[in-house]
Amino acid sequence: MNHLLPGFESQERVALLLSLTRISSPEVIAALTLHYTSALPAERAAARHGIELSNFMRGQKKLEQIAATVEAIKAIDWAKLQSSPLLISPLQPKQVA
Repeated sequence: MNHLLPGFESQERVALLLSLTRISSPEVIAALTLHYTSALPAERAAARHGIELSNFMRGQKKLEQIAATVEAIKAIDWAKLQSSPLLISPLQPKQVA
C-alpha cells in the first residue's frame, strides 16, 4: 500500500520522512521531493536530477516503508486517544460540575 501520493505531499512532510532514513544523496533527496511535491513522474524526476531510476526507486521504497511506520504509529495513537475518558468532543461544550 502506498502511503505517499505524488503531488499531494508538502516539502516539510517529505523532508521529515527523509530525516528518518539514511538517504544522504542530495540528488536522490531532490528527486524524491520533486516527485512527491509536484507529481512529476519518477522517471522524469530521476532524470532531472541525474540519477539512475534504480537509485530513485530504492529511495522511494525506503520512504514508503518509513511512511507506513509513521501511519501505524498514528493509528495506535488515534485508537488510544479515542478510548481515553479525557477526550472531550470539540462539538460538545465542556461540562462544569
